[in-house]
Amino acid sequence: MNYSQKPLIDLMKEGKFPGEIIKPKHIETVISNVFIFDTKVYKIYKNDNEFFNREFRDVSGKEARFSFTKRDFEWNHSLSPSIYTDIVGVRVRDGIIEVISPDEKAEDLVIVMNRANTNDVLFEKLISNQISKEDSYVIGKELARSLKTVQKKIFNQNYFDLYKGRVDDLRSWIKLVPEYISEEESGAYCDFLERSMEKNRELFENELSNELVADGDFHSHNAIYSGGEFLLMDTFPPKEEWGIGHHHIPVYRIGTDIWALSGKKDFFNEFIRGYEEISGKKIEKRLEDLYVVYASGIAVSYLYMLQKTDKEKKPFAERFHKFLRDFVEERKLLS
Repeated sequence: MNYSQKPLIDLMKEGKFPGEIIKPKHIETVISNVFIFDTKVYKIYKNDNEFFNREFRDVSGKEARFSFTKRDFEWNHSLSPSIYTDIVGVRVRDGIIEVISPDEKAEDLVIVMNRANTNDVLFEKLISNQISKEDSYVIGKELARSLKTVQKKIFNQNYFDLYKGRVDDLRSWIKLVPEYISEEESGAYCDFLERSMEKNRELFENELSNELVADGDFHSHNAIYSGGEFLLMDTFPPKEEWGIGHHHIPVYRIGTDIWALSGKKDFFNEFIRGYEEISGKKIEKRLEDLYVVYASGIAVSYLYMLQKTDKEKKPFAERFHKFLRDFVEERKLLS
């Protein structure tokens, strides 16, 4: 008999989780159901999203979903232990959620988090002009400190092949919003990325291939910044292939968000300076065009997807889109 998460999700929506007494705010994402209570947040990964199971990783089965959830928790707990506090097993018996050990006796796993202030999400602070040049420098330093906890060295991989896969994924990603980014425009961006990679093939296949590390899904929606404290959330890579990369990738993804949403290149420069100071690693400026176009392509598509259910995101999708168009035009990248 196929397992259904519906009884568990229905009870969670009603606030029937042990220890809680109110109905939570329920957020449904592509891959998870998130329940936000007064002080705690609970996340349960879905088993029935055909798009995610087909395009990213198949977590429809219990063993695969449990493995993914545990790895997700371990990764995020390493980065932000003050937010990611526990992982528990659950099962539904006679209309009641029972909390048990996170082992084979459980029907599902729940990641337990301390609730963060959504007003402190880096994206929200950027769009409301609450990030300064000095903040950008601090964020760069704190990102470097955080990444040191998870960026384990990866050997015997070809970065050219890995990044080519990312460009292929970007082609598919942008195609999800054709009403905002035409096939001609998105194809031009991805063609530029491939040309740039080919131009720098030797650098990718040699020097950068020797600097590969464990990687995650880092961007301004997945970061908290408050009072000089910088915390990362929900950054475990949804696709196995995205778990290996170069330290340039998370730096440019967050850095490009800062640049595009603030509209200030000097904020980006300060962010890079802070990162380099703590990490001891220099950012390869020869690849700036490639990484900014790549990071922008992901961000613009994501924001256009978000605005389908949250219309307030549309102006910021358009702002980021204009940044990308202006960037490639000013640098004559597509000619």
